[in-house]
Amino acid sequence: MPEIAVSRQDIFPTTIWSFDLAYLQPYFPAWLDVIRQLRAAQPQPAGRTIRRGWNSETTLLQQQAFEPLHVAAQSVFGQVLQEMQLPGAIRFRVEGWVNLHEEGGFNMQHMHPNRLLSAAFYLQVPEGSNPVLFHDPRPAVKLGQVAGRGFNGGGLTAAQPSLGQMLVFPNWLEHHVEPHPVATPRIAIGMNAVAA
Repeated sequence: MPEIAVSRQDIFPTTIWSFDLAYLQPYFPAWLDVIRQLRAAQPQPAGRTIRRGWNSETTLLQQQAFEPLHVAAQSVFGQVLQEMQLPGAIRFRVEGWVNLHEEGGFNMQHMHPNRLLSAAFYLQVPEGSNPVLFHDPRPAVKLGQVAGRGFNGGGLTAAQPSLGQMLVFPNWLEHHVEPHPVATPRIAIGMNAVAA
């Protein structure tokens, strides 16, 4: 049989960016203290998708203590938006909140509507913490007979968090976190880039 020429075009790729912000670690103890104070002052979670844990309102990055993270997030989101080759300069602001998972705590499957981009910054990641699971955004892929890991396979993609990591992803990409398996809480700061 003769060699058959082939070309390939990957369409509809979905990118998840991972930024190492470990240089911010000197701020972590102070940030953890602020989070403890916020929770003591407002013990009821703000709601949304978290279960068996605690989350704050979306104004966390407006606090002076979190200014270094706010500056880093502005830079990271700006870099990603530039990479996406969007026309013209996009003005945006950053909102952020605490997601604290205690043992058994989780986030239900969700997305972040009406935002430009979303992110999670990992402030405390105990050994044994579960990954964030991203769902294939193509509904029709669920009807396929081939469930591989390649471009046409579909399913879930796991991103294992690490301390000081900031994962950035499209706001429309559905994701969830399974129940936290250890006693030490996992603390992530969720963020969105919001069109200004």
